[in-house]
Amino acid sequence: MGAARVMAKKTNEYFLLIEQQAAICVEAAALLENILTEYSAAGMAVRRVEMHAVERRADGICHDIRNRLSAAFITPIDQEDILHLAQLLDDVTDALDEVALECYMFRLAELPAGAPAFAGLTRRCVGKLCEAAIELRNFRSSGRLRALLAEVNTLEEQADDAYATAIHDLFAEDAAPRTLIAGKAIFDCMEACCDLCGHAADVMDQIIIKNT
Repeated sequence: MGAARVMAKKTNEYFLLIEQQAAICVEAAALLENILTEYSAAGMAVRRVEMHAVERRADGICHDIRNRLSAAFITPIDQEDILHLAQLLDDVTDALDEVALECYMFRLAELPAGAPAFAGLTRRCVGKLCEAAIELRNFRSSGRLRALLAEVNTLEEQADDAYATAIHDLFAEDAAPRTLIAGKAIFDCMEACCDLCGHAADVMDQIIIKNT
C-alpha cells in the first residue's frame, strides 16, 4: 500500500470514528425517547442499565480517538478540533444517560408533563447533529453540511424555549418537593444535551472555516 493510500486510510479513520460516535448519540436519544414515552417507574432499574450500556460504548470510541491522536503526527484537521468534537459527542451521550439515571434515583412514580415531548425534540436535535457528522468528511465540498449545522442550532433554540415553558409549567403546580427537584433535573439534562449539540455544530463550523 502506497504512502498516499495509507494517509487517506488514516484520515478516514478519524471521520469514521466521529460518525460512529454520533450514531451512538442517536441510539441513546431514541432510547431515551422510548423510555420517557413508555415510562414505567417499576422498569427504570432495567432501562437505566440499558441506557448506561450505550453510554459506555460511546466512552469507548472517545477513548479510541484520544489514543489514536496521542500517537498521530498528521491528522486530517487539527488534533484539538477532533478531540473537542469527540468530547462534545461523548458529553451528549452522558447527558442522555443522566436523564435515565435521574428518573431512577428520584424513584419518580410519573414524569412531569412535557417530558416525553422534550425527549422527542432532543432526539431530533441529536439526529441532525449525526447527519452533520456524516457529512463532515466532505466538509470541503459538501453542499449540505452548513444547512445541517443551521438546523441543529435552530433545534437547540427551540429546546431553550421548550425548557423555559417546561420549568414554568412544572412550578405552576402544587407538586411535592421531590417531584419538582426531579422534574427540573430531567429537563436540565435534556436542555444541556441540546446545548451540547449546538456547541458541537459550532466546532464543525469552525473546522470548515479553518480548513477551506
